Amino acid sequence: MTEEMQCRLLSCNSFTEFTAMFFGLGLRDKLSVFTEEVWIEKGTNFYRIRQIEEGHDPNDPKEWDPIPKDKAKKTGRFNAKGESVLYVASDPAFLEREVRLSEGEDYYLAKYVCKKSFKVGSFLGVHNQVNTLLHKIAMAVSCSDDLTDSENILMDEYYEWAKSKNLYDISLDQLASLYIYRQLPNLYETTNKLSQLVLKKNDCGIRYSSVFAPLELSGADVLVTLNGLTFGNYVLTPKGCENIELVSVESKKCGKIPDLTIMIEVNAEEEKKQYKR
Repeated sequence: MTEEMQCRLLSCNSFTEFTAMFFGLGLRDKLSVFTEEVWIEKGTNFYRIRQIEEGHDPNDPKEWDPIPKDKAKKTGRFNAKGESVLYVASDPAFLEREVRLSEGEDYYLAKYVCKKSFKVGSFLGVHNQVNTLLHKIAMAVSCSDDLTDSENILMDEYYEWAKSKNLYDISLDQLASLYIYRQLPNLYETTNKLSQLVLKKNDCGIRYSSVFAPLELSGADVLVTLNGLTFGNYVLTPKGCENIELVSVESKKCGKIPDLTIMIEVNAEEEKKQYKR
């Protein structure tokens, strides 16, 4: 993608205009934004949480397979209705928060192991500012329910200040993934389109970042992640799932939920200092 095209995209007046223009580009230009693949080594562990559900046996390995197509009734972040995928993470630290568990709630934690090394795609890219914004869209919270009451109060206040930012400035805002849903209707429709692009380059799955692990910057000359490229969340296709196997299921109780209020307060203060109206 040329620098001129990047400037045109980031000069759009809204997310609706930006996404329409981006998805209207030729396939080569769209794919050029996502440059990085992630190699998963044999022996890597993955984790998945399931809440306790009546009529489901957590000790049945089939319960931990990808949801069959005929039972995939909901559109997810990176799957349309009827698509069979498996969402896992390389570390369980943020999973309790992601599935909206409450402190003290019981659940089951499954552990998988990679039995054969394989590669997945990712939303990461370098030397492309458009990627910076798309990366934030891919990891954005879907609605206010993803945040706690205290986090929503802080973000309501911050958004009143930030809502007039242009798309270029939003792409640089560390808090953008906590308010993008306010400006991008049907967020999952956009994230599904992005995932389909990445899967064209690698059909085993996609590595992505949890919004609750916010230290991840993409699109610049150097990628910045919390703990290396392998650390993160994954959505695996049935082909990708052939490379992992279930090794254990453990009953757990939800601990203290990670809180973003301090991170929001610090970043909001820094943004207001640096951003000149």
